[in-house]
Amino acid sequence: MSDKKYAWVRDALSHVPLTTKARALKHFLMGKNEYLPAKKTRADMDEVIKCALCPNMCKFDCPVLAAAATDAVSPSGKARLAYFLETEALATDDAALLMYACCSCDACREWCPFDFSVADILQGVRADLVDRHREPEAARETRQRLEEQHSLHQRQVEPAGPPTGDLLYFMGCEVSARHPEIARDTRTVLEAAGVTPAMLPQEWCCGAPLLSMGYVDDFLDVARHQARAVESSRCSTVVCSCPTCTYMLRVMYPRHGVSLPAQVLHSSEYLARLVQEERLPAGAVDGPCVYHDPCTLARKLGVMDPPRQVLHRMGMDVRESPFKREHTQCCGRGGSLPSFFPKVADAITEARLQELHRTALCIVTACPTCKSAFSGQGAEAYDLVQVVRRALEEA
Repeated sequence: MSDKKYAWVRDALSHVPLTTKARALKHFLMGKNEYLPAKKTRADMDEVIKCALCPNMCKFDCPVLAAAATDAVSPSGKARLAYFLETEALATDDAALLMYACCSCDACREWCPFDFSVADILQGVRADLVDRHREPEAARETRQRLEEQHSLHQRQVEPAGPPTGDLLYFMGCEVSARHPEIARDTRTVLEAAGVTPAMLPQEWCCGAPLLSMGYVDDFLDVARHQARAVESSRCSTVVCSCPTCTYMLRVMYPRHGVSLPAQVLHSSEYLARLVQEERLPAGAVDGPCVYHDPCTLARKLGVMDPPRQVLHRMGMDVRESPFKREHTQCCGRGGSLPSFFPKVADAITEARLQELHRTALCIVTACPTCKSAFSGQGAEAYDLVQVVRRALEEA
């Protein structure tokens, strides 16, 4: 945790007597038991209470709050509502819906003195809402769609690779339904480097929407299915186009007791490896671009240098946004936010686009969902692998 997270705490406590400091810490950290719900909850009530009582330093970096302009959707505002929902002091559908007003970007965590992820806190609250059959209808519809077709969207891409191999390419819902060009370009680039990617005969959604919306048991079923599917592919490496898929397979599956028998990499990491091994030629792609760091890739996976290394190798004039790397701003499409608050999601996308366009009109990112968000508002946006494929053509 960086020192900046503690600066305001140190400053506040430095001006009060020692007895006041001790009393504040005692009541804040240990005096909460009398306020806990009587029933056992999936939500971590320790984190809910601390977040609800925090001075809310993170609110200034919350894209949902900036777009919605109501304190009810600020990180600590949602924590306060979560507390009242968990203690059953509040039982309205409107309050329950606000538990889904989060794009899971983790910008709040960058400023939190407790290193909390509000998205993780809310995931537990949503699981409790599911247990009580209080989740919004949009969540139920998403669950049903995933149960019926195992994908968020109707697939447009069918597997074009062998079912087994040393490297398994995992497209993800966004690529398979909305960006078949990313799947084609990924195969083209990998084959140019001497790699024939395997693909699952029937690829399922990674389960991120289920976990995010509180359907933990369904998520576990998906994770176990994916583990069996990856094992049957006999691969040693899984390469994902989507940062969220990467995060699920690499981090969240093991966290929930399901480990994959293979290394999981994001496509930018694997492309950077190919560049370092000189298996991809240097390129000379014309024109400046601004690189947009996807929230999950930068903040949750810590992958920030590999995409830039690849772009520089391809000869692109890469320019940096003021809000970059771990301080990137969300595209507005994370955490299933558009399913519950589409206007807020659109406003977040528009705000990020305006900021990026002050640096360059051409946007390159490493997330199919970010590409969808930006191109959906008419922007010129490309996935990293598209730039690599273009460089190969011009080499």
